Amino acid sequence: MVGVGLIGTGFMGKCHAIAWSAVSAVFPDVAKPRLVHLGEVNEELARRKAGEFGFAKASGDWRAVVNDPEVDIVSLTTPNQFHPEMAIAVLQAGKHLWCEKPMAPSFAEAEAMAAAAKKSGKVAALGYNYIQSPAIRHIGALLDEKIIGEV
Repeated sequence: MVGVGLIGTGFMGKCHAIAWSAVSAVFPDVAKPRLVHLGEVNEELARRKAGEFGFAKASGDWRAVVNDPEVDIVSLTTPNQFHPEMAIAVLQAGKHLWCEKPMAPSFAEAEAMAAAAKKSGKVAALGYNYIQSPAIRHIGALLDEKIIGEV
């Protein structure tokens, strides 16, 4: 069973927690992930959200999630400016990574994150989950055909 860590408990953190909880309902052949460790900057908030979302452990230090040996993958849902440091630490710790969008505040930071992902050999994914949506593909086609103008 895959052990999940979550860093950040805002709107997207809640979305990720719900999504992880629903994996086996949507994909019955996949084992239900274990919600292992939740990290938030505020210890009290972390404990409250861990209980609300169903995580076994909570911490006021995101590094505790990264360094938890029971965590195999980390969902990173913090504000964008924290993504580079945290994502690189996750990958250097040998964990898989799901990082919310946008990837990083600068191209240089995004490059550093990509290099860390490549070096780690772990799966690193970004939350651009709408790129395969039929509606988004249709809008792309309309733009390509110059039917709706330039973006």
